[in-house]
Amino acid sequence: MRITEKTRFPHPVLSPSTGDYVSGEFSMDIQVQENRSTGSVTLEHAITLTEPNIRALIESNQATVGCFIKCGDTFFTSLRTMAWPTGVSDFKPGLLLNRVTFQPIIWLKSDTIQWDAETIHPEFAPPISLNTGEILAVGEQLVISVGQAKLKPIESIFNLIKSEKLSDGQIKIELNSNQISIQVDTKTFNSIAQLREQKNGKAILLNAIYLPAVMEVLDILRCADEYESFRWHQPFLAKCDDKGIRIDESMSIFNAAQLLLEYPGRNLGALTGE
Repeated sequence: MRITEKTRFPHPVLSPSTGDYVSGEFSMDIQVQENRSTGSVTLEHAITLTEPNIRALIESNQATVGCFIKCGDTFFTSLRTMAWPTGVSDFKPGLLLNRVTFQPIIWLKSDTIQWDAETIHPEFAPPISLNTGEILAVGEQLVISVGQAKLKPIESIFNLIKSEKLSDGQIKIELNSNQISIQVDTKTFNSIAQLREQKNGKAILLNAIYLPAVMEVLDILRCADEYESFRWHQPFLAKCDDKGIRIDESMSIFNAAQLLLEYPGRNLGALTGE
């Protein structure tokens, strides 16, 4: 089963995208602990549920909280029950690697009930008959990065290339290679080489070259995702996932780029001795 923000149900479901409830929140926070030597993964989760009627169903063992867990790289897919309201889940080495998605859900585990929660939107006409297995709540999808791809310095994903075809000062980003190419004219290429040898040159390059380059990549990826076969793609997404960045149309590419580069503007103080 695949649940998205466009999924619709024939009964009220507590979710940020449905509006079926006039109040109430369901979300899950997940923290990752990785054993680098063995490859095993431990997830610590904490559930937030402020809708009192669904909460009462869970606490009376009539409903269950869980997650659809999917890892494309290892082909691992599982619907796993999550302990209420906090808990720990262990995964054997090799099950989770790189990009892993979690879809929090709550479903009914008891027999058919007549659902008459006062927080349901008035457009519904309670009581509503709900059967075993019916989904009661859907949380926002979570994405985490497992493995060492996210630890790769973001500058190493890029490759500076001298191009005689570009005008003086022109910079071009090319994604169709194993590294993201930053193409510059000969004069700019030589200037960058000199800056790299200076003590504070990195601060200038991060703000003048890499920040706009990362913004350009983010802007392209939120409109198209045809670069999965290139080697830079996985570590770049892993770093986004690790920083909690969702690449979509609502994303601020400026804020996301600053976050990925760990706010390079704060390094500018080194240039003035501050």
